[in-house]
Amino acid sequence: MNRMPENEPNAKWDAALDKMFAEFRAATPDPEPGADFMPGLWRRIEARRANNLWIFRRLAQVCVGATLALTLLMGAVLIPRLEKAPAYTTSYVDELAADHPNTYVDVFTGDIK
Repeated sequence: MNRMPENEPNAKWDAALDKMFAEFRAATPDPEPGADFMPGLWRRIEARRANNLWIFRRLAQVCVGATLALTLLMGAVLIPRLEKAPAYTTSYVDELAADHPNTYVDVFTGDIK
């Protein structure tokens, strides 16, 4: 490891940081690896993850329920009230057919000129 010369201004900070890391290493010893090390580690990770995710799961359930309620409200109450009766009861093609009949009966009776 390359160390900075002692005459550098950061040398006292480096020494303090090295001392702090040494104290930390002494306070937290390395765990002994064993047959149950990784399964135990994953059990702790999964337990912590499950405790944190229940909030998001509950929030998602509330949002889905609110969306369902809003959809039912719109479908049952709001949409029928907002629909207006059509202004015309026939289509454009029906009106043209009524104004200009094109059957042989009308030709023979003289209705079409």
